[in-house]
Amino acid sequence: MAGCGKQEVPPTVVQGTTIDIPKLRGAFETATAETQAALSEVNMGVRYRDFTRALVALQKLANAPGLTDAQKKVVAEGTEQVKQAASTATTAPPPR
Repeated sequence: MAGCGKQEVPPTVVQGTTIDIPKLRGAFETATAETQAALSEVNMGVRYRDFTRALVALQKLANAPGLTDAQKKVVAEGTEQVKQAASTATTAPPPR
């Protein structure tokens, strides 16, 4: 059998904007249950194009105690990616 059983999950692309959820999850692999719940909220918000939900969860992550500089950077990048996707989604014409 090839590989270690773990599959690489590609970043999500929304209206041409890449949102790197796997990078965000990777930065918090050993996080608390509360932080893991916030990560799930980010994922669900992005998946269902509920960017407000994703941004609220990212804000919770950004304010979590004990973040490393690397985690802060990943959260900031994720926040910018979601904001960009949200602005693109609201200015794009609705699908027909």
